[in-house]
Amino acid sequence: MTKPYHEMTSAERLTARIAKNREIDEKIQAAPVAADKPKRRKTAADERTAQKNNTLDKFHEIRKSHGIDAASEYLRNLRNQDSA
Repeated sequence: MTKPYHEMTSAERLTARIAKNREIDEKIQAAPVAADKPKRRKTAADERTAQKNNTLDKFHEIRKSHGIDAASEYLRNLRNQDSA
């Protein structure tokens, strides 16, 4: 059907939309599957980020089990070790 959309009846619009959706579904099914990206090596910045995340996880673990004071003390000890 080559009628402009605004000239179609509601039944024709519905039929046209269903046909369009089927075309889209067929294109999606026929599309090739994306290949997996090659893994990249970790950089020094990635290592620091991972280390900070581990520290944060440990902080929250201590805070849940022993309270905020013990968790804060843990961070102070880490900072003192890094500066020494």
